[in-house]
Amino acid sequence: MPVLPNRRVPYIISLDYSRCQQSTEADLQRAGTHADTSCPLVSLNRLKPLLGAVLAVAGSAGIGSGHVQPEFAKNLPSSANDFVRDVLHHEVAAQEQDHALWSCRMEKREDGKQKLFLVYQTRYGDIERLFAIDGLPLTPAQIQTEDQRIERLISSPAEIRLQQKKQRSDGEHARNLLHMLPEAFDFRYDGTQGSLVRLRFTPNPKFHPPDHEGQVFHHMQGTMLLDPQQKRLAAIDGTLTSEVKFFGGLFGHLDKGGTFVVQQQEVSGQFWEVTEMHVHMSGKALFFKTIGVQEDENYSNFDLVRGDPTLSQAAEFLKRDVRDTSQAQARN
Repeated sequence: MPVLPNRRVPYIISLDYSRCQQSTEADLQRAGTHADTSCPLVSLNRLKPLLGAVLAVAGSAGIGSGHVQPEFAKNLPSSANDFVRDVLHHEVAAQEQDHALWSCRMEKREDGKQKLFLVYQTRYGDIERLFAIDGLPLTPAQIQTEDQRIERLISSPAEIRLQQKKQRSDGEHARNLLHMLPEAFDFRYDGTQGSLVRLRFTPNPKFHPPDHEGQVFHHMQGTMLLDPQQKRLAAIDGTLTSEVKFFGGLFGHLDKGGTFVVQQQEVSGQFWEVTEMHVHMSGKALFFKTIGVQEDENYSNFDLVRGDPTLSQAAEFLKRDVRDTSQAQARN
């Protein structure tokens, strides 16, 4: 599944970005080059290695005593480790088999402003269009700027190709981390929340990370919500409980207190998508470069994309949707 624009946890550890070659839309379509639709969304989904990692936390414990459990919870495995492994296996499989394309709304805070975008996915890449800033529609000058930006992107979509390449790399990297992480955390049941099972994870002191990225897991704890019926991840949040130093601090560090929250839900007929993401982390990278990740993103109004639209068609669809929405708001 292609990943929605900007739905990501940045590479706060490696800060490494891929390169790609420039290609026109006509070249892409003539050659039949498409995005790798196997790249999962929670992706382990545009949520780069950090999220891909925390999706896989596992450990062992029984259901805590003193809780009145719903009927479905009474049928859970006695080992939280077994339960998480089973759900995680299904989560990964479901996302790898999910090739759906979506249009949606994306709201995020950027440059101190609350921005609303319309997003349209295609097999050739994804297009997003700025729709409103701080609740106000764009001015004619801002609309013209958006038109020109999208036109440049379509005529020379190197940026889109770069995004696709990064998404494929991120998805593969996240899946590789999944093989490491069942040993990285101790996991225990922590009650229920509606039809979801809540679990709490803490670092496994016996875990020996094979690389510097794995060091983060020794400093992370949090909670997870799993859907036991559909076997899907519904939410996860984590906190860095202590400073993370890479190579003794020589290559940088992440500050204590960094947090992330990710929510996923069924948006249509067993299709699950990320609907909310908040990442707040800070620290220093190599040569004293400041790391500042402050992301708050919400996704809504998911509609399944029909047919096989081109990038140009997607851009026209977005322009039409913006116009129709503006006219509807003016009538109200």
